[in-house]
Amino acid sequence: MSDKDLRNTSGTNWTALESMNDEEIDYSDIPPLTEEFFQKATLRVPAPQASNWYRLSQIY
Repeated sequence: MSDKDLRNTSGTNWTALESMNDEEIDYSDIPPLTEEFFQKATLRVPAPQASNWYRLSQIY
């Protein structure tokens, strides 16, 4: 991820969204997550977190 990506700000009106209940939120523009999506998905963990995650997986 570039520095430019990190400087982008959301145009979301978080106050309005937080005041809605689940039934009022329009999810119609979000495509369904299919089995194909999950087959192609890649887990990306930032390097500092990845080393902690690896150590924890070794313990369990």
